[in-house]
Amino acid sequence: MTDNEAILVMADPVRARQMVGNLVSNAIRHTPAGGSVTLSARADPETVVIDVADTGTGISADELPHVFDRFWRAEKSRDRQSGGSGLGLAIVRRLTEAHRGTVTAVSAPNVGSTFTLRLPRHSSSTEPGPRDLGPDLP
Repeated sequence: MTDNEAILVMADPVRARQMVGNLVSNAIRHTPAGGSVTLSARADPETVVIDVADTGTGISADELPHVFDRFWRAEKSRDRQSGGSGLGLAIVRRLTEAHRGTVTAVSAPNVGSTFTLRLPRHSSSTEPGPRDLGPDLP
């Protein structure tokens, strides 16, 4: 694979934009002025891997397992007016799972976070597409 070779992913393009968009929005929200948010993509034999990394506030080890829970917020003082509903990462997890993928996070306080999406690579076979998202999407 060359640097200019297209990487095809098995995903609904609208939902893929939503997944990456939610991760980028969170990274920007939690990165102070002068920090950075970096997106990267690569392919391994079976998946496309998309990383969203930031140099933001980070998440403590005891809170990290909860980042994909509905209504969880990194900053407990925030409410819907000052910082989101707490649904963005839950939506990312649900959409990723519907696409037969995974999403993970690593983080350290005052260092930053990296969220990693792994979605199936597109192949020429007739693999099933994303699962029906249904009305129970968070």
